Amino acid sequence: MCILGLIVEYNPFHNGHIYHIQKAQELVHPDLTIAVMSSSFVQRGEPAIIDKWQRSRMAIEYGVDIVIELPFVYSCQSADYFSQGALFLLNGMGVTDLCFGSEEGNIDVFVSIAQTIKDNDMIYNQYVKNYMKQGLRYPDACNQALEDIMHKQIRTPNDLLGLSYVKEIINKDYSITPHCILRTNDYHDHTLHSISSATALRHAIYNHQDINNQLPHSELYQSYYTLEYYFPYLQYIISMSSKEDLRHIHMVDEGLENTMKKVIMHVHSVNELINELSSKRYTKPRISRMLIHILMQNTKDNIKQAMNLDYIRILAMNNNGRKYLSDYKKITPYPIITNISKYHHPALDIEVKATQLLALQANKDLIKEEYAHIPI
Repeated sequence: MCILGLIVEYNPFHNGHIYHIQKAQELVHPDLTIAVMSSSFVQRGEPAIIDKWQRSRMAIEYGVDIVIELPFVYSCQSADYFSQGALFLLNGMGVTDLCFGSEEGNIDVFVSIAQTIKDNDMIYNQYVKNYMKQGLRYPDACNQALEDIMHKQIRTPNDLLGLSYVKEIINKDYSITPHCILRTNDYHDHTLHSISSATALRHAIYNHQDINNQLPHSELYQSYYTLEYYFPYLQYIISMSSKEDLRHIHMVDEGLENTMKKVIMHVHSVNELINELSSKRYTKPRISRMLIHILMQNTKDNIKQAMNLDYIRILAMNNNGRKYLSDYKKITPYPIITNISKYHHPALDIEVKATQLLALQANKDLIKEEYAHIPI
């Protein structure tokens, strides 16, 4: 049985995502398509623009058979951890093929780089450490190490994620064949087209531009979630916490607690705070993710314990997906859950905290839905 896996955020779900689903299915000809999707907060360090239930319903409407949840403990992380969680879950669901969008467009390039990194693991990691000691950010240090070893570089965010996927498949020896399709737009382009980038569409939504031709169900974006909403909460938590307390929060490293305490009462927005904290060492998305962990009071130990996943959570499915699950749950070693009140895991405890945080700016009862939602 051929099962296509997609790693997605759908933030927001747009025409390019429909194109991705269709082209991936044309390439692989799967019997079933499974998407693993970020939950309440996404990899770039922001709340998902609309909730996971609406995003998963749209995925089913446009050709996905099953949507499973990428828990917060992996979705709000760096590319390598994000990939680790996503591939663990897709492999656990029996996926045989993975397809992602890429500016590079040639899967052989990703496979060659990933295999070279594995074969030269000690040298590569030492190069990365050395460049980070010189002040380079982690992605830049990785690229410079690649340049030294292979005379190649991977720079765009989507290609960096794609490389992380392929590295994870090769390193874990998953029986998953990777594929990529050429992206139709520039990741950083803010211009609206028939197929626009998620960056452009978020910018348009925030600025109340007409998005009717770019987004299926554009009416869903009349209200949306944004990190800026949480600035008063951040200002209070950081100003009232001791440096020692902040130091225990996940991703608060290398004296960042000192800078936060120094600037928190002199900035007037989340964006200003991120600008003050970002540096040659730390990217803006990395700082954004850290701020979300501060809001949720996730300690380093909390996250470490929660990352040992032993379950798969279903967000949505169609009849084809339901038939597959009824058979597959008999052979998989992982519990497949639809109701979190019937299963306990540290990652689910953190998932509820993430929903509670999102619910502060929601006009509906997201907490109730977290416990009572039945996958379609």
